[in-house]
Amino acid sequence: MKGGFSRGLFWLALTILIWGAYMPVGKVVGASIDVFWVTAIRYAFASAFLAALVLAMEGPHALVPPRRDFWTLLLLGALGAAGFGLFSYLGVRLTRPEHAAAISSLTPINVAIFRALQSRRMPAAGLMAAIVAVVAGGVLVVTRGDLSSLASGGSMFGNLLVLISSLCWTFYTIRASTMVGYSALRLTMLSCSLGAPVGLALAVLVTALGYAHPPTVGDFLAIWPQTIYLFVLVSAVSIITWNIAVREVGAQTATIFATFTPVVPFAWAWWNGQRFTVAEMLGVALIIGAILAHNLNEARKARAAARAARP
Repeated sequence: MKGGFSRGLFWLALTILIWGAYMPVGKVVGASIDVFWVTAIRYAFASAFLAALVLAMEGPHALVPPRRDFWTLLLLGALGAAGFGLFSYLGVRLTRPEHAAAISSLTPINVAIFRALQSRRMPAAGLMAAIVAVVAGGVLVVTRGDLSSLASGGSMFGNLLVLISSLCWTFYTIRASTMVGYSALRLTMLSCSLGAPVGLALAVLVTALGYAHPPTVGDFLAIWPQTIYLFVLVSAVSIITWNIAVREVGAQTATIFATFTPVVPFAWAWWNGQRFTVAEMLGVALIIGAILAHNLNEARKARAAARAARP
């Protein structure tokens, strides 16, 4: 048990490092290659990779989506691939990667808010406190303490696009949690496979309208390290390492540790000479602290419910 938990923490740390560099790398790729085509090609590659894994592990029958769930899986693909991927690329082009990473980490709070609205009940006091802390932290991060910048464009619009991508992933998470009878790998593969054509159709449409242009092989070769990182590590390897980590340490523990993902792009930016204001650092601390407290509280309630259910 102890050895398995330690191995799980290793894979979890590796996953967080991969995810943490997503925004900085995505900004480089999005600045060099049209984001609509990056989204389409990236998820097409991920679909093929995941399909090969599912074929080897679960057999050919697992590659076919059940007819009863086809439209739900298509919606999941559109939200996860075309929605999350596209809006995150569009947003990070206009804002700083570390700010985008902080905003993208809001999924646990977004899910809790949605659950409260769905049940038509006021959120618990702890959740309300977390929401206030996250909002305050987000304002401090994106404005760097200068509240007058909220009225300006540029990065504010980029931050809004990243927030939309976070909401897409929130609804993906909520809807995916209701799907039963699927392994995590198969569900990811099916939704990704159905979402990739949506992204491709959107890229073709926008290109036909003159707002995008397909990349050349030379475009990818010019940034091949970032391309490999994004297409292989983020889109494929991190899914495997995350599933291994969840299996070893449990979903709750994995979610708690994933709270610290935004630290990676901030550390990367600092290493490259970026210096942060006190407001930015305080904002990040508020966001991470609030989400961590929320995740820990959810884990505590889950353990209490499990104990109460025992005979």
